[in-house]
Amino acid sequence: MTAPLETLTIHLPANAVHRLRRVAEISGRPVDEVIANTLQVGLPPLLEDVPEAFRRDLARLEALANEGLWHYLREELPASQIARYDQLLAANASGTLDEAGRGELAQLRRAADSLMFRKAYAALLLRWRGERVPSLAELEAEAS
Repeated sequence: MTAPLETLTIHLPANAVHRLRRVAEISGRPVDEVIANTLQVGLPPLLEDVPEAFRRDLARLEALANEGLWHYLREELPASQIARYDQLLAANASGTLDEAGRGELAQLRRAADSLMFRKAYAALLLRWRGERVPSLAELEAEAS
């Protein structure tokens, strides 16, 4: 089933139009198809693309000033939490993790997932706002 189409008038620099037309010519596809495909693969994910369990937490980030987003981008799990997570993972791998441990492991995994989504969405918002976001290696070097 084909998605419904909408018409949108946009103003582009001449060099961008030339590039789009050349890609369309080379690929044998209509320009509007090239543009739609480029947008589909080039636009970053939105909240609608994130698992429902994390959306409310991430939506709050959209209202923050850049300084607040930088805080979330640099956020880390406490070392004690990471160590406990590693212990529980090892126990789980060896088959010695009890029910309480499995619950704790699931809770820590959710906390780690939530942190990862916050950091990624903060970085995304900063990029959309024109900020230069450091690479992972640069962030790790900062933390050291």
